[in-house]
Amino acid sequence: MIRNYRSFLNKAYIPLAVMLIMSGPVHAAESSYQLTMKDAVEQALQNNLNLKLEQENTNIAQGAVDIAGSRFDKLLTAEAGYNSEESTPLVIGSAEQEDTTALSAALQKRFTTGTEVQVGIANSRYDTDAKGMLLNPSYGNSVSLGLTQPVLRGWGRDIQTASITAAENELQASTFQVDSTAANLAAQVKLGYWELVFAWQDIEVKKLSVTLAKKLLEETEAKISAGKLAEIELYQPQSEVARREEDLIAAERAIGVADDELKLLLNSNDWITPFKPVDTPDKTPVTLDPQEILADALTNRPDLKAAEMNINAARFREKIAVDDLRPSLDLVGSVGFGGTDDGYGSAFESTVDDTDTTWQVGLNLSLPIDNSAAKGSLQQARASYSRARTTAQLLKLEITKGVRGAVRDVQLAIKAMEATAKTSFATRKRLEAEQAKFDAGRSTTLDVLIAQEAYSQALSQEKRTDIRYEQALAELDRIQGKISFISKRI
Repeated sequence: MIRNYRSFLNKAYIPLAVMLIMSGPVHAAESSYQLTMKDAVEQALQNNLNLKLEQENTNIAQGAVDIAGSRFDKLLTAEAGYNSEESTPLVIGSAEQEDTTALSAALQKRFTTGTEVQVGIANSRYDTDAKGMLLNPSYGNSVSLGLTQPVLRGWGRDIQTASITAAENELQASTFQVDSTAANLAAQVKLGYWELVFAWQDIEVKKLSVTLAKKLLEETEAKISAGKLAEIELYQPQSEVARREEDLIAAERAIGVADDELKLLLNSNDWITPFKPVDTPDKTPVTLDPQEILADALTNRPDLKAAEMNINAARFREKIAVDDLRPSLDLVGSVGFGGTDDGYGSAFESTVDDTDTTWQVGLNLSLPIDNSAAKGSLQQARASYSRARTTAQLLKLEITKGVRGAVRDVQLAIKAMEATAKTSFATRKRLEAEQAKFDAGRSTTLDVLIAQEAYSQALSQEKRTDIRYEQALAELDRIQGKISFISKRI
């Protein structure tokens, strides 16, 4: 009767233990931090230091846009001064003492056509002891308008705004690159999260393996005491218990390593409390359309969009470099109005009513003979443009290859889950059969230990395959540049 009861326990124990393991990670102690995959991804997107560095690159790019646009900023200049000069007169009646006070201001502005306009005002006072001066002291006021228009280098709105357009494209590229980094980070976090889930599941498998070995050791000791087995049969289960306890220690270390890797990605500020994953793998198969996934990736991948923006920026940089090879030929002109009198007020009235007018028009030519700097800049710009296009082409090839590999990995993972589930079931039945034969005295401890080890490995491999399926789906999201918080099932 006792033997039948023990046989019943042997048969019932293994399925019960399997149900506990397959149900997912055991609830953590109170000192652990319960973590869902969604929370893990959100914390990483908020706190990850590499992502913060990439975001700073966007701020740098925004600064470059502001710098490029500064060429069209308004510039105000002003000058004030006093000059006094004493000299020995060389001609009768010439000045021995001259005092000059001057105040001037000018506002300068360049427009997107390349036209530079400058408006200036000036006020002066002149006092001298020279004989024969009609006005002494004399006061002068003037208003001037100057214009410069490039007609060769710098001609046209497109070339004038090219540096701004290039910087704006680089800013957009930087923004897309942040999105790409975020998508890659989300995939890394999901990979790390599922690795931690596996570590927690695998340690339960290792615990089961130790428990089974210890149980067999107890049964062997009982049979030796009953005289049904020789004492030498005791050493095999004893050594196997010790070996499996070593595996259990290694599994505990694997949890710590996976926990550290996830904390690093999340930039956690608590390295003492371990994470306890809440989510378990969803083994529902997905249906994939490789062509649709590839088209989606080539359309929406942020890093590919960034590469296209960099191509546009490089094209405008090349356009600027070509323009810099041209001679500088500017049309210049100015016109001024002024008045002079013996007082500030009357000088101003004179500027309006009895104005003195000056004007000029001309051309300024600047022709570098060697122009080595411009030629070198053009060579660099063309190389950068070519490099940007080649980089985009390589990225498209990598995306195509990556999509094929990701889809293939998902499909193979689905098949692997079915295969490992069958293997796990078969090895469990084999173990139950070996246990029953051992109870009946028709099997050795070695046979049971071999069956136990085969089942433990099959169960661990089944858990690993489930995790790889989730990780393959995470990679599928990454290759499309997507950030998802749960795995989609179709």
